[in-house]
Amino acid sequence: MEKVRLDRSICGQAEPMSKIVHIITRFVNGGADENTLLTCNAQAASGHDVSLVYGADNTNRMVAQLDARVRRVCLPSLVREIALAKDVTTLFRLARLMRRLRPDVVHTHTSKAGIIGRVAALASPGAVIVHGVHILPFTAKRGAQRLIYLGLEKLMALTTHAFINVSDGMRDECLAHGIGRPERHWVIESGMDVAKFRGALPAGDILSGISAADVPIRVGYVAALERRKRHRELLEAVVPLLKRHMAMQLVLAGEGPERQALETAAREAGVEAQVRLLGFRDDVEAVLAACDVCVFVSEREGLPRALVQYALAGKPIVATRLPGIERVLQHDRNGYLVDTDSFDEFTRRLEALIVDPELRETMAARSMVIDLSDWDAARMTERIDGVYEALLARRSLAGGRAAWRSRRGRLI
Repeated sequence: MEKVRLDRSICGQAEPMSKIVHIITRFVNGGADENTLLTCNAQAASGHDVSLVYGADNTNRMVAQLDARVRRVCLPSLVREIALAKDVTTLFRLARLMRRLRPDVVHTHTSKAGIIGRVAALASPGAVIVHGVHILPFTAKRGAQRLIYLGLEKLMALTTHAFINVSDGMRDECLAHGIGRPERHWVIESGMDVAKFRGALPAGDILSGISAADVPIRVGYVAALERRKRHRELLEAVVPLLKRHMAMQLVLAGEGPERQALETAAREAGVEAQVRLLGFRDDVEAVLAACDVCVFVSEREGLPRALVQYALAGKPIVATRLPGIERVLQHDRNGYLVDTDSFDEFTRRLEALIVDPELRETMAARSMVIDLSDWDAARMTERIDGVYEALLARRSLAGGRAAWRSRRGRLI
């Protein structure tokens, strides 16, 4: 029988203020994962009893960054794909964990963990249930599969006390599809260290080997090398540009299963010298500082953290339309928005920036002045605390579990 791996490395806080359980399907190098990591660490630092449950797909890098006071629970049966036997096993193990921990708050992240985790949370009747909407997978499905995904989200909305959406677009999509009532939806941007992207120095390995007479135009894309990020379509679209502009480089920062296919495609197109696959980078700010233009072509997202980082780094941007993107990318001001499948237009817009340094400079300056303070990590965690406070105050007044004790020391 599969065993739950439980790391009881939580450090002693005599009377933790509240018990919080976060549940996420994967804990890898991704936006939702970074968001969850920052939230768990901030809450543990504030004295709360915090547990993080994650599935079989996790990285040592992410787990190692967890605050030592965060209880780590690895459920190998929690996987991204639909797997009935594993899903049932996960549900029972999560329910057992809920009965043992009796959390005040259960906060689920991502679709699969969101469904199973919210069902399991019912095993702890006093808990308030919060779901983080980082992305809505049903929007990319068709036919019966779409109906099933959407039906499950609507069903679980009945058990959900609050939705925390990473963008206005995600909230609006939920409401348009009948997922939850408006008063249960909050928008809290996905936090990060915004300061480090302002004025970062360029990565030396990207700048190396460049002579003054041959300074390239670097086009950067920061995203995991996964199929839905559409790196293949991007490469196909820019091959003609690479051949017309020999100084142009396509810089891809990220790792994933698409790497080999991209290497092969670049080689077969004869542009491998101009395509740089950097792999996963901890110094994204330095990578962006070395780029002249940044792009994003995923077909479905919440509001990608990479786009916010592009603007923080002061870059002109060309990206496909995504829910809520207008907060970061203002068409014809600091870049261009194109329809999801309009790669011809994408190529035209990108080439306009490649050939016009004054246009790049103007749009870069406009990116720099956009107010992105809502994405500050401390602001994100403070606002999440506020949601918890409101929910547990309401529950306490109704005779439920103990109220939230905030980091500011007051009892709601």
